[in-house]
Amino acid sequence: MSTPPFVALPAGVTAHRWPVRGTERAVLTAGFVDTGFVDGGDWVLLIPGFTGSKEDFIAVLPGLAQAGYGVVAYDQLGQHESAGTGRAEDYSLELLAADIGELVASVGERFGTTARPHLVGHSLGGLVCQAAVAGGVVRPSALVLLCSGPGALPAERWQGLPDLVAALENTDLATIWRITRAMEQAEDVAPPPPAVAAFLERRWHANDPAQLRAFAELLMSQPSITERLRPMIDDVPVTVMWGAADDAWPISVQQAMADDLGADSVELPGVGHSPNSQDPELLVDALLRAWAR
Repeated sequence: MSTPPFVALPAGVTAHRWPVRGTERAVLTAGFVDTGFVDGGDWVLLIPGFTGSKEDFIAVLPGLAQAGYGVVAYDQLGQHESAGTGRAEDYSLELLAADIGELVASVGERFGTTARPHLVGHSLGGLVCQAAVAGGVVRPSALVLLCSGPGALPAERWQGLPDLVAALENTDLATIWRITRAMEQAEDVAPPPPAVAAFLERRWHANDPAQLRAFAELLMSQPSITERLRPMIDDVPVTVMWGAADDAWPISVQQAMADDLGADSVELPGVGHSPNSQDPELLVDALLRAWAR
């Protein structure tokens, strides 16, 4: 999971709850108010990955806002502060992609903009972005696939996903959390600051178990989206971006996806699967450079 460097909201970042698909999504925004943002201005929608949340981007939001962008990050259905439904069918990739369309419409209504968004999808969030664009839900101004792939993770990169799916059938989240933490302690994994550690535990317990299981299964079974995506990005600049030490989709797979899409590829030095939390300043700089191109 991504571990944010801090969890207190920075100045200029505001929390909201917006209706989407009959429920509510927890949202963070920055850059739209008191910054001179006007209709037609550039804005960014950030989509988190598996076991993540909008807070994965908490250190990225201020930097993009300072660069003149309106920015939105949200919890997907059943993540953290976005209530879940408990029904596996509600977590299909197509429905998660359709949520992006509703969020884009909400931004237009609330902040008075008709501009197309820059989409940034991290990990599983990248699959959701691809499905939204491939399905015609949204036509972005630019698309960044961050530490993501064309479809399911290769089996050798599933790590604990099959065990998690099995455990979710008859084990509560509190027990899974205790087991996971005990394993980390045995491996001498350095704990985060106390406030961040408390947040991670709260976030885990707030997840809808149906969402965790559906997302894990998606990461092990989703067919490649590349063929459906390619004809929808003729005039959309696409960047595939990864950390040099990314341990999810192999870098070779991400580079091949970039080649198949005719996209730019960017490797970020000194970071792994979560550049948004490991080195947010590096990521902001890379995003701004990608969009400038």
